[in-house]
Amino acid sequence: MTGRRISSAEPRIVAAAVATAVVAMATLCFASGTGAQEIPAASAAAPQAGVSDGWNSEAALPLIERAIEARRHAWADSSLERFRADVQGHVYYLGDILGERHVIRADQLALDVRWQNPDRTMQTIVGRRHERRLPTTIHYHLDHLFLVLDNFGDRIRLGDGLEIRNVLHPAGAGAREFYEYRLADSLEIRLRDRTARVFELEVRPRDRTAAGAVGSLFVERETGAIARMRLTFTPAAYRDPQIVRLVVDLRSALWGGRYWLPDEQEVEITRSLPWFDFPLETLIRTRLRVLDYEFDEEALFSLGPGQLIYSYREEELARFDAWEDPLYGGPIEAGGADGDPEAAVAKARELLRRQTLLGGRRWQLALPNASGGIRARRSEGLFIGAGGAYRPNDLTRVSFGGGHAIGAARPQANLGLRRRLGGVDVEVDGWLRAHRDAGPIAAAGVLRTLALLAEGEDYEDPYLATGGRIGIARRGGPVRWRVGASFERHERADLVVGTELFGDRPLRPVRPVDEGDLARLDAGLTVDLASGPGARWGLELAGEAAASGVGNFGYTRATVALRAARGGSDGAWDWASGVEFGLAGGELPAQRLFLLGGRGSLPGYEFRGWGGDRLVLWRAEVSRAIASPWVRLRAVGAIGWAGLGSAGEDAARRFGVSGSEGLRASAGLGLGLFYDILRLDLMRGLRGDPSPARSEGNWVLLLSVDPRFLRIL
Repeated sequence: MTGRRISSAEPRIVAAAVATAVVAMATLCFASGTGAQEIPAASAAAPQAGVSDGWNSEAALPLIERAIEARRHAWADSSLERFRADVQGHVYYLGDILGERHVIRADQLALDVRWQNPDRTMQTIVGRRHERRLPTTIHYHLDHLFLVLDNFGDRIRLGDGLEIRNVLHPAGAGAREFYEYRLADSLEIRLRDRTARVFELEVRPRDRTAAGAVGSLFVERETGAIARMRLTFTPAAYRDPQIVRLVVDLRSALWGGRYWLPDEQEVEITRSLPWFDFPLETLIRTRLRVLDYEFDEEALFSLGPGQLIYSYREEELARFDAWEDPLYGGPIEAGGADGDPEAAVAKARELLRRQTLLGGRRWQLALPNASGGIRARRSEGLFIGAGGAYRPNDLTRVSFGGGHAIGAARPQANLGLRRRLGGVDVEVDGWLRAHRDAGPIAAAGVLRTLALLAEGEDYEDPYLATGGRIGIARRGGPVRWRVGASFERHERADLVVGTELFGDRPLRPVRPVDEGDLARLDAGLTVDLASGPGARWGLELAGEAAASGVGNFGYTRATVALRAARGGSDGAWDWASGVEFGLAGGELPAQRLFLLGGRGSLPGYEFRGWGGDRLVLWRAEVSRAIASPWVRLRAVGAIGWAGLGSAGEDAARRFGVSGSEGLRASAGLGLGLFYDILRLDLMRGLRGDPSPARSEGNWVLLLSVDPRFLRIL
């Protein structure tokens, strides 16, 4: 076997020799102690559920003493001499963009773990494969890649000590003086092929400001062994200021009928910039699972003291083919409430009886997206903005911002409050002369600024809104929803940029909207549907209703969208498809018409040349890497229809649009560049408008970005 040691700064492979005996400097991954908890002889009577009288009760303290003693027994008296374990797992590096998680990099590992009494360990990476879906230079710490033995030892250490260092274990030596405990429940949990009866023992530091662990220990009733440990940490425990939260979930199982040994481990680490509030976070989520243990194998060599960490060479790692799961078979999305890191943090916050548990600063600079700082628009000229956020606790966030449209000599401002209540967010927002677009986003904000400077078009139909909204929303999980009520005054925007920057051609006029008061109710629902291998399906519903007796408009408006996408590996075809239906009734204002045509819907036609109170739009694309990750070949197409009825006839006339008079289609070919982030497509409208006043379908060259980044750019 060719072995290599991995550096503590990154998973960089360095050649090392393994001869008849492996003797090397110990590279500490977690704590140095390892071992197995063996079932001891019959112990004193276990505490009874229901007799707890709060923290440090007569039921809780004997139970933690038994758990501490069981760990001590594992170190000193275990009859286990050695074992070998086959371990496989995943490490995902994820980006959280406006609450939606996307894979940046996926790794899969196969480990050979060897242990000898009393505390000698060697873990070797024997197989590894990975895929990058977005550019990254991430280098994982050692303990992101290897198995935790003996629940960290007496001191918890993560990220090679740069994330968590020397936090006292809740069942370590001296823990009773530092922590307090409460017996929460008596329950049964499934461990491998058996059911274990356990007590859930809640734990928190006596000093809430100290660097400590918070969460639950699940103690086996008969032996005192820790069958599961699910913990997060107090803010003082985080050594890296970018860490927002860190959740650890370690599960053990009974092996060989005698020994409690590691079975599964999950760790999730969330990071963001400590000084800047931006709708983008990164996460590292790991899951390792023991496939099997061998206890009777004769030792081929003697291990040196401490923990040794090695890896095969790259070419040997690539030859490993005994994978139990696919590369994307791990925990990309949170599972049920029992394993959800969000639930673990919520419970820890409840245990502390305080609302500050997450890392990060209370005061931060803030922007809603990259264009919130500087942009250029036809109706604003140059806009300069800034903002901030204040987080008095984990459950409350106050945001504020504003700016000045220099060309229009018009100030803008906004104020928002978010408060978490149970599993929902209560939202209160107010805005002054907010810049709105009458249609859906047609291009990323940065590209709209560049397009205005280069060709005199910003791909929007703006108007101004002043008012406020109150609502509630559920952001996480496979089912997300929102409901709210708002009152706004709408005003038309004026054209303040007359001609192109590099030319004298006049810019497209700003279309008139219907001015007046708008009082409405809105609701939305997003459901992640069951999906096949590699494919994700989603259903989105949205609706709103305005009463003419309160404001100037009375209408109803609803949309339904079904979307699906499959992201394949190199050499495979990717595809994405989405169909959207829209229907409105009552008397629509011009700014609530369904708009169709041009960039964002049907390229190759006049930008938003059609509109109505009914809409059907289907868009699809197929792509394949031809020089991964730099170039992908793309085929794209769209079919749409906009119809006019009594609800939108008057508004369409005032806005200057008409129905599409049948189905319209566009298609083309293009390239996806640099991980498919930038897209360059040559497209043509396939059917022209029969009216002499309209132009025929034409060729157009479009520069766009991955839709995941539309709202943050």
